Amino acid sequence: MVPAVLLGDLNMLRCFSRSKVPTIVASSDPREPTLRSRHARQRVLIAPFEETERVLDDLEAIGRAYPSRPTLFYGTDLQLVTIARNRERLEKYFRLRLPPSELVESLVNKGRFRILAKELGLPVPATLTSHEVEDAHEVSERIPGPWLIKPNRHEGWFKQAALQKTGPSKALRAETAADLHRIFAMVRDHTEDFVIQEYIPGGEEHIYSFHAYMDENAAILGHFVGKKIRTFPREAGISTYLELVKEPAVVELGKAIVAKLGLIGPVKIDLKRDPRSGRYYVLELNARFNLWHYLGSVCGVTLALIAHADLTGQASPPRAADYRTGVRWLSFGSDLRSFLRSYGPSGEIGLRGWLASLCGPKIYDVFAWDDPLPLLFGALNYCTSLGKRLLGATR
Repeated sequence: MVPAVLLGDLNMLRCFSRSKVPTIVASSDPREPTLRSRHARQRVLIAPFEETERVLDDLEAIGRAYPSRPTLFYGTDLQLVTIARNRERLEKYFRLRLPPSELVESLVNKGRFRILAKELGLPVPATLTSHEVEDAHEVSERIPGPWLIKPNRHEGWFKQAALQKTGPSKALRAETAADLHRIFAMVRDHTEDFVIQEYIPGGEEHIYSFHAYMDENAAILGHFVGKKIRTFPREAGISTYLELVKEPAVVELGKAIVAKLGLIGPVKIDLKRDPRSGRYYVLELNARFNLWHYLGSVCGVTLALIAHADLTGQASPPRAADYRTGVRWLSFGSDLRSFLRSYGPSGEIGLRGWLASLCGPKIYDVFAWDDPLPLLFGALNYCTSLGKRLLGATR
């Protein structure tokens, strides 16, 4: 049986829990909870992906250990870009399904994606790059407010001082011209490479995502549609509560975008529905695996196993049947924090409503009854880190 190498993602690993595929978890963090999962057949420490040559050497060593090249699963932009830029080197040791390198670069870089979207006529919000404007005043003259400001790449972004109070926002919203000038200047202090985008009204509940896996001929072998329930913080934040839905319009648009781009391998397309017009806008497109795949697997579409079957040359890789809804994915600690710091204070939901929303069948980001060690070790690491911080503060 051809093994699968997973780059430290517990949600991805659990997609393989009921299969016979041997799994190797590779991570640069010895505290990574995935390394403690009983579903990991082997565990390997590798260099951080910021150290390109070292991590490539480590990955080669993993692949070289097997007579039949393993499949490789990656879940961050940095991992995707590193693998895409070094695909010829890595394909000697791993089975991969990636779009062309030029397309990968355009998908990861928001400024380049804006140009690509315009060329293909994709429905995206009005967008400007930081290299196209001199200052915030010029932005306000060319794009109507409110505005969202996002970095082209998120490395180091979440360490921004402005995010320490609000939480890990992927973008910052400016409601007024004064907000725009302040945020524009703050972001420019962090990076010269960012985008300013027209804000589509409505909360995170208007955001959907189309998930799919395509073979070498760009044929879709499986797909599902996700919908965010809550994030932390409540706007442009990380996902805390998710569900799958049936939304034919999202499927139709997702398939059309996949066809226009000629995408192969995994994809996630984030879309936002404008409540004023009902039109969907493309916010982001990621050509990599992600945490949604665990929920998709529980609901009947295991894109990770479909990918493994496709990459290992099964005569007829299984096309996924329809998926069910009604099961939700929860990151409890982050969702509680989001309620206490965002949804509760804003009056959007009360304590009783929040508790009621947690009823029903669920799976969890880290916790699982049949795989408890990741949560236990994660809690131990958190308590150890907290103790060190408190001890340092008393000295």
